[in-house]
Formats: sequence, C-alpha cells, structure tokens
Amino acid sequence: MIDNAISFSPKGGEVKVDLSSQSGEILLSVADQGQGIKGSPEDIFRRFYTDRPESESFGNHSGLGLSISRQIVEAHGGTIFASNNNSRASANNPGAKFTVSLPAAKL
Repeated sequence: MIDNAISFSPKGGEVKVDLSSQSGEILLSVADQGQGIKGSPEDIFRRFYTDRPESESFGNHSGLGLSISRQIVEAHGGTIFASNNNSRASANNPGAKFTVSLPAAKL
C-alpha cells in the first residue's frame, strides 16, 4: 500500500502512514496526495484493475497489489477499504486513503 501511495503521489508529495489501536482492533491507514479514486472504491481491489496512464509500463504496476493486500488482510480476519482523502485534498489531487483494520492479538 505504501509503494502504491508513493507511485501515485506527485513528485515532492507526501504519504502519511498512521497506526493506532482502537476497541481491540489495530488500524493502519496510508494516505497519499495523488489523483484520488475515480469510480467505485471497491473496483480497485479487483485483480488487474489499474487507473494508471496508458503510457505507463504495465509490468511495473500490474494491478495485483491491492487485490493481494485484500486477500492477506481478510485471511487474518481483517478488513481493508479505500476512499478519497478529502482531508488532504488539493484542487487537482484529492488523494486516496487506504485503511486496514485487523483484530488485535490477545496476550
């Protein structure tokens, strides 16, 4: 998710990573300053989905990363979702935010 956020952020942009604990859950969020999510946020978790310019090489970003991320998170009993990151919005780049919630281990 971090690599994805970096690749969508403009040169000199910022990627913010937050980690917290809340009500027995571990929350991880990654927010970028890129183009944001066009269309349905659920679509970006489909295999081979990409919203990159056609001029960009397919081999570098195949559209598998977020699909694999979702499978890993769900295998551990968690959830992952995406949204446009309005708190970091600029006129041209609303940015995207990805949030992972995982059950905290009981010690």
